[in-house]
Amino acid sequence: MRLKKPVSKRGTTRMREGIKKKAAAHNRKQKKLAKKDPTWRSKKAKDPGIPASFPYKDRIVSEIEDNRRVVAEEKLRRKEEKRKELLAQGANPDDIIDEDDEEAGDAGNGLAALLESAQKAAKEYENDSDEDEDLESEDEEPLEVVDYEIEVSDDETESELDKSRKAYDKIFKSVVEASDVVLYVLDARDPEGTRSKKVEQAVLQSQGKRLILILNKVDLIPTDVLTKWLDFLKSSFPTIPLRAAPGATNSSSFNRNLTQSVTANNLMTSLKSYAAKSNLKRSIVVGVIGYPNVGKSSIINALTSRHGGSSKACPVGNQAGVTTSLREVKVDGKLKILDSPGIIFPAESKKKSKTEQEAQLALLNALPPKQISDPLPAILLLLKRLSKSSEMTESFKKFYELTPIPDSNLNEFAKNFLVHVARKRGRLGKGGIPNLHSAGVSVLNDWRDGKIVGWTLPKSSKETDNEHIVKGAGSGSAPSVEQTTIVSEWSKEFDLDGLFATLNNANDDAMEE
Repeated sequence: MRLKKPVSKRGTTRMREGIKKKAAAHNRKQKKLAKKDPTWRSKKAKDPGIPASFPYKDRIVSEIEDNRRVVAEEKLRRKEEKRKELLAQGANPDDIIDEDDEEAGDAGNGLAALLESAQKAAKEYENDSDEDEDLESEDEEPLEVVDYEIEVSDDETESELDKSRKAYDKIFKSVVEASDVVLYVLDARDPEGTRSKKVEQAVLQSQGKRLILILNKVDLIPTDVLTKWLDFLKSSFPTIPLRAAPGATNSSSFNRNLTQSVTANNLMTSLKSYAAKSNLKRSIVVGVIGYPNVGKSSIINALTSRHGGSSKACPVGNQAGVTTSLREVKVDGKLKILDSPGIIFPAESKKKSKTEQEAQLALLNALPPKQISDPLPAILLLLKRLSKSSEMTESFKKFYELTPIPDSNLNEFAKNFLVHVARKRGRLGKGGIPNLHSAGVSVLNDWRDGKIVGWTLPKSSKETDNEHIVKGAGSGSAPSVEQTTIVSEWSKEFDLDGLFATLNNANDDAMEE
């Protein structure tokens, strides 16, 4: 007799996710129907009682009955004592009414009052039903989230960077084609490093697309640096500062007036204003793009959070590569937001070596720690950036409690610094040898989490940057575009003039403090 091969009962991920979505849709429908049902239901959960199979059920039931009997006897004793006190005071025995008799006498009147209050509540419910439905559709209706997987050809002969760039290129084209408004997220500590002119050229060449620069992580740079970057970037495209996440617990916080709720509400108001003015018979699609780990998913969660709710529409993490697929989040009937994985655009100048490119991406937090082969070049870039300001240098020394280190040259200083970090944090190998690779990754993680205070300043010349964008936009089929006209027209469409005034006032208050 031939035995059958055992069949696995494990289902596919697609089937499990489909079941979850159907169950969530069913629960939403039942919740919506329950709100429209005027039948009164108690908010307290019903006591299921003691299971019949419980071995000590008889003993527990007898104890409950004994407690009830004791309470009843105590109630009768107090009633008799109160009756005797009233008789001792000279009260008429016929006028003394027991509490039980009084409750029984008022039962009819209480039932009538209950019926009257129920009828009144029903009338109020009918009058407010339309308003409640509108509020429910805008504020209480759960978010609709749809994921779109993107298939990319897998060639074993290609390097990992080439594979990722092909995937990112396909994702970027999909987002731009599907979006009406593109939010380009930049890291406030290094906006130029996370900015690509090819993105801006592609959006300008697409008819009817709008591009807004989002300066995220404004709590990690001082107010004067933020003001300089806003003035610099606003000459190219409308720019909005944003704080998408509360920030690291140990980080130095700047621009405290620009809170998460204030900046996210301002951005959402601008998007809804554009949706109302667009006169489209469909909902507008807002695509969110940017380098890995600049906070794209955190921005979407901040935009879609309601009344301080903790629900998250998109998964987030403190390292690159958390978002792996396109995700469409429906906010309401007029607005959809499209989240995308991090995009590493090809470098404009091909003179940099592979080591230099990896160091730059590591400093931009665009690479997961596992993909950093050698953190020393990235540490060198970080030290060069911090050495440009005495404030950054002093904060860096204070954070790591640096003792005087021989600094004959930058390479020796960086190695001695990593040895100090390895010994201080226990990153040691066999024989107590400092693990410089582990120490370097630890320093890069501190930079990623905002524990190291550091920033860059914009270029002194704005005209060269604008001319570069205009020339790139004029090449090909797209006509030449004047940046000042773009900024003024798009700012009116999104009602950004009042928003800029509010943010400028907040920055002035922060500088005074």
